[in-house]
Amino acid sequence: LHAVRYAALAAAGFALVLIGIRIMQSIGPALQHQGLFAWFIEQARVSLLWGVIAGAAVAALIHSSSAVIVIAMGFAASGVISPELGIAVTLGSNIGTCVTAWLASIGGTRAGVFVAWSHILLNVGGTVLFFPLIGLLHEVSTWMTADPSAQIARAQTLFNVASSLIALPFCYLPFSRKKNLQPRT
Repeated sequence: LHAVRYAALAAAGFALVLIGIRIMQSIGPALQHQGLFAWFIEQARVSLLWGVIAGAAVAALIHSSSAVIVIAMGFAASGVISPELGIAVTLGSNIGTCVTAWLASIGGTRAGVFVAWSHILLNVGGTVLFFPLIGLLHEVSTWMTADPSAQIARAQTLFNVASSLIALPFCYLPFSRKKNLQPRT
């Protein structure tokens, strides 16, 4: 009986996530006619840095980079923004999600603070590293799919895998050893 209940809850939760994604994707055309959104799109045509800033700000406010990525995918699918701008927003959302880790580390253990700052360094460093490569991320993702929203998802996956592989060797440096993370006495 408990197994059926938990399976039903999991199915319902998954269904609600899919409904939420559909709703977030549908707001793109409505926002297209708003003055602030039009201003943002105009600025982003000059520099994709505006996309990174917007992604970071929205993810920091709602504490969900995934939601920001889904919104960017919806905008790209409806033609409101270009896939390149969607990738810039996605990169920015990786920075914005660091706010949650930073807030969680306040007053935490030394190990918790270390993990939070590692998360911040990985996401900010990865974004700084990949910002000049947005065009390349887009090009590689177009080899995989022609769908603009899927291109953003593929670019996010490529970003995460590449950033993690670049950061992996740093996990074995002396400052990351467990003895340095012992609680202070």
